[in-house]
Amino acid sequence: MSADILWEYLPNLLVILSIFTVGVASPGPATLMILGTAMARGRAPAIALSCGVVLGSMVWAGTAALGFVAALKTSATLFTALKLAGGFYLIFLAARAWRSAFTPGAAAAPRSAGTGNLRSCFVQGLLLHLTNPKAPLVWLATLSVGVGETAPAAFLTAAILLCALVAMSVFVGYAFLFSTHAASRVYLSVRRPTDALLGILFGAAALKILTYRLN
Repeated sequence: MSADILWEYLPNLLVILSIFTVGVASPGPATLMILGTAMARGRAPAIALSCGVVLGSMVWAGTAALGFVAALKTSATLFTALKLAGGFYLIFLAARAWRSAFTPGAAAAPRSAGTGNLRSCFVQGLLLHLTNPKAPLVWLATLSVGVGETAPAAFLTAAILLCALVAMSVFVGYAFLFSTHAASRVYLSVRRPTDALLGILFGAAALKILTYRLN
């Protein structure tokens, strides 16, 4: 992308990055899952989970740029299917958190960074974001506000890649902060009520998604 195009669309880029950064840093299912994973299982699994979430976000960004999300917004059947998938996946996460809350003793999930464990965390993060029906609509709104109809493809690509960098920075920062020994000790001392709270929050997020309606 040339410097002239960059300067011409710099205000648009700042709008996109501002909207995206606020959304990424705000508490949501992905953030809650990353924090819980970092405290319970360690830094590497939380980073793997973050990578899955970011990849899922970039998939939705690409589909928004290609126009698929606009079609999703007009297809009640497709949107309902995605909403059900996302809602039930969050219910599964809520049930798992509640099961851990009622398990006495040490944390149920080991702080292991084995290849299989990391792969599982990556897939969980990817599925969490791909089954969130609000994610593609947020991307559609973000790109619509910040890009406009005349923006070149190079600018759109650069904006999406910069958003990916922002997301990784925020999520990896959370993973480092909440995987420290101090955070782990705090988590272990309040593990069961923390997992119960996570179960409630995941359940609330599932209810919100399952009752979400297109305008």
